[in-house]
Amino acid sequence: MNIAVAVGIIFLAGAAGGKLARLTKLPSVTGNLIGGIVVGPSVLGILPQDVLYDLTPINDLALGIIALSIGAELQWKRVKRLVGDVSKIFLTEGLITLFVVFGSLYLVGLPFSQALILGIISVATAPGAIMACIKENPSKEGFNKVLLSVVAVDNLFAISLFGIAVSLLQATIGNLEANGTPLWIMVSRDITFSLIIGLIAGAFLVITAKWAKKDGHILVSVLGGILVTVGVANMLDIPALLAAIIAGIIYTNFTRRPQRISRSLFPIEDTVLLAFFTLAGTKLDVAVLPVVGLIGVVYIVARFLSKVIGTRIGSTFTTFPVSWKVNLGRALTPHGGVAIGLSVLAEQKDIFPPDTIMPVILAAVVFFEFVGPILVNKVLCTVE
Repeated sequence: MNIAVAVGIIFLAGAAGGKLARLTKLPSVTGNLIGGIVVGPSVLGILPQDVLYDLTPINDLALGIIALSIGAELQWKRVKRLVGDVSKIFLTEGLITLFVVFGSLYLVGLPFSQALILGIISVATAPGAIMACIKENPSKEGFNKVLLSVVAVDNLFAISLFGIAVSLLQATIGNLEANGTPLWIMVSRDITFSLIIGLIAGAFLVITAKWAKKDGHILVSVLGGILVTVGVANMLDIPALLAAIIAGIIYTNFTRRPQRISRSLFPIEDTVLLAFFTLAGTKLDVAVLPVVGLIGVVYIVARFLSKVIGTRIGSTFTTFPVSWKVNLGRALTPHGGVAIGLSVLAEQKDIFPPDTIMPVILAAVVFFEFVGPILVNKVLCTVE
């Protein structure tokens, strides 16, 4: 199939699914995923498997945009007052989620490596769904800053730990120690190279934002910078999302115009993410869903309870208002772009059997993208 035709089908299926989802009061991302499933190999087969591989650059661009946006939320001037309280919440909520989900999946029979990766992915929180809810409830400025700070740290932790875990699993499963290089050196090298690439990309964006006269001009440089950053990291087989996050952190903290990148991406961000979620849906084999049914239920229940209980425990050590402590955990339940992105990367690494990670994550994303925004809206209407 011609690539242009395939891309057109992706856009049309995603848009149609999103429209139907909104008509039924579901989040658009749910419709995008369902649209992808319908046109994918497991249902109608309009898009064959070999064509999906050729559409990988869409994943790279979307994941780069998501990671860059996460890093851009960690502006020191904005979060320095919250560092102590946010770290207390994260250390309980993030670690409890990781260990409870991992332990629960391992106890029900999932292999150690798969349970570990799913446990790491479970920490990730969907920034897109939360941002959409905040735009509808902008008056809760103080609570919103705390919420977005915790989301950013959650995702930074999940992406960083995912990169380390995958490097270790690749080295172990692929027997890459044959050359005598210790595992810790190999992992340290991967993380170091990611940091270096992120620093260079961030410096490039700072210079671009300084000299570009219009936001439209900076858009080309931002997209090019994202694709080169992710592409080089993938060529070196190092954590690409970590590099993009570092680029976002460098940019937002060393430029006088921190909003320029987000403004430049605004006209195309929704379109790119629509294609990304739809493409993710095409990769789901519907036939495997009954097989992972128990795993999916355990994952969803363990993650939901861990987020709510972990945040409640961590917030008891903060000075936040009572309404914040009671409700913050429910606002951290959305699960979307970052989780799907990490599951896509896990499947691409060839360290797991096919259709072991992606079906569980997509099932959880559909659930949390339906329930999560509802909970976030209720929380934003409740907190003082």
